Amino acid sequence: MTHCDEIQLALSARMDGEHVDHAVPAVDEHVQGCARCRTFAERSEQVRAAVRIRAAEPVPDLVSGIVQELETPGPAARRRASPSHGWRRAMPAAAALVAGVVAGSVLVGGPFRTSDEPGISADAVVQGVRGASPALESFDGRFEIVERGLDPAVPVRRLDVRMAFLAPQRFYLDVVDRTAYPSSSFTPNDITYIDDSATSYLSGPTGCPAALPAGSCPPTRATVTSGSSPTDLMVPVTTFGSAAGMRVIGTDRIGEAEVVRVELTFARAAPLFPFLWLDGTWRPFFRGDRVEVQLDTQSWVPRRLTVYPASSEERRAWELRFGRAPEDPSTPILDVRATSVAASEPDPALFEVPGVTSDALSVSGLAERVGYRPAAPTFTGSLELATSAAPRPGPHAPRSLLVYADGLDFLRIGERPDAREPGRFGSLGPQAARVVLPGGSIAYYAPPVAGRATRLAIVGDDTRLLLETNLPVRELFAIAGSIPVQGRPLP
Repeated sequence: MTHCDEIQLALSARMDGEHVDHAVPAVDEHVQGCARCRTFAERSEQVRAAVRIRAAEPVPDLVSGIVQELETPGPAARRRASPSHGWRRAMPAAAALVAGVVAGSVLVGGPFRTSDEPGISADAVVQGVRGASPALESFDGRFEIVERGLDPAVPVRRLDVRMAFLAPQRFYLDVVDRTAYPSSSFTPNDITYIDDSATSYLSGPTGCPAALPAGSCPPTRATVTSGSSPTDLMVPVTTFGSAAGMRVIGTDRIGEAEVVRVELTFARAAPLFPFLWLDGTWRPFFRGDRVEVQLDTQSWVPRRLTVYPASSEERRAWELRFGRAPEDPSTPILDVRATSVAASEPDPALFEVPGVTSDALSVSGLAERVGYRPAAPTFTGSLELATSAAPRPGPHAPRSLLVYADGLDFLRIGERPDAREPGRFGSLGPQAARVVLPGGSIAYYAPPVAGRATRLAIVGDDTRLLLETNLPVRELFAIAGSIPVQGRPLP
């Protein structure tokens, strides 16, 4: 780990409310003289402005009782479900109930309520999206972005996005900045992200003036173990995990496609904009900004995403805090349109991480490589094992990784037998809620936030597990409860 990595961990811990007072002078001194860490701090503050996280007020502990009341899947349910059947798509209301109780420590949503209007209901949208996620085997779509308000010198930016997916669990996202900047002080916002199940690759802007000769300031590049799966720009399974906090405002047509229009806050819709959290420089967004999503009612692919400034006193205060001019609530500040979705599968070579050879192993081969047999669930619903890998060593990386998938639905299980103390591997931060899984195992749950999937940490006597997924909470708990590791409470 580099010194900058340590500084950024300290910054993150301080933002999360952890005690790092002894490091404050050294951290602040380093940030003042380091452009990389200063950019990290500024971007982190923008994220916190968009998605505000705080400790929950004291409430009765209802999670354990609700989870224990959930029906444990029997032998019949353990058989692989078909795309249109199975317990995972049978009770969205139960999953929403558990998610609402467990996620009480995260302030999301806003003034919108579930629509009672006739036509397509919010619950129907949730069920349609959830049903489409495991059925998707490939995707190759192109989008165009219009962003307003980055800088007075750049009132409008235009960018193109290509998003591709190939089962099992291979992702590609590429952002090309088409903006004509007024001076060399602006750097094109070009971003490439690749995830091949076990390894992720990110290439971002250089941070250097655009007028420098080509090749004199190469893009920043990073290859890491695992990463976020930006599924929601293809099928918004994370955003529409429940009907709470969204409102159906009508239907429309885009060409031959029928679309349903849904309204929600930016904080709730954040997973729909993965390019904002991956890298680059973007304008800030207020957590209560209004987002209108147009979903294709056949494929459930987002056809258009439009962000409008909220009209509220809280928004005015936010503008003053960031020194921003008031913005017209009727003028979009971010507009993302789908321009094409290819019927053919994308080229598998698109998902190859530069400089990395895939090192997928059998479970037995993985056990021989790492020196222990990775803890695996005995029940996985309709998910199947897609990848077993020994990731690159690192203090915050798992020693073994199991990836289960079904279409866009995924579950990653990372394990480190030598990481028992909080913060070394799989730290979820103060927003995590303690839960009791079916079977009595203790776990710590963190709901999805911008750039991060739903996470669940299990700390056993001699190992530590971190689960990352886009599955509904009910299914996540059922699968986690079948892992033969008895989780214990943290001190």
